[in-house]
Amino acid sequence: MKFLGVTVLLAVSSSVMAFVPSSPSPFGVGVCLSAKHVQKKAAKRMHHRRPKKSRPSDINRKPTDYPTFEKPPEYTISDAAPVLASKPAAVAEE
Repeated sequence: MKFLGVTVLLAVSSSVMAFVPSSPSPFGVGVCLSAKHVQKKAAKRMHHRRPKKSRPSDINRKPTDYPTFEKPPEYTISDAAPVLASKPAAVAEE
C-alpha cells in the first residue's frame, strides 16, 4: 500500500513540475522571446497603410474654413406668469 502511495506521489509531482518554470529568467518573468516577426497592432497598422499625400496640391492644402455656428439658447427666462398648457378639446364625432 505504501508503494502505491509513493508511486502516485511521484507521478503527481512529476506532472506538476511540468508547469513550473525551470529557471528564473533574467527579465524577472518567464516570457517567451521566440517571436521572429512581430506584427503591427490595429492603430499602428492603419497609420502605416493609410493613403499618402504625394501631390503638392494635396500636401500644401489649407484646412477647410467652416462657418461659425452659434448654439441657440435652450431655455428662455422671462418675468411673465407661466401659461399652463391645456388639454385639447375632444372633437365630437357625428
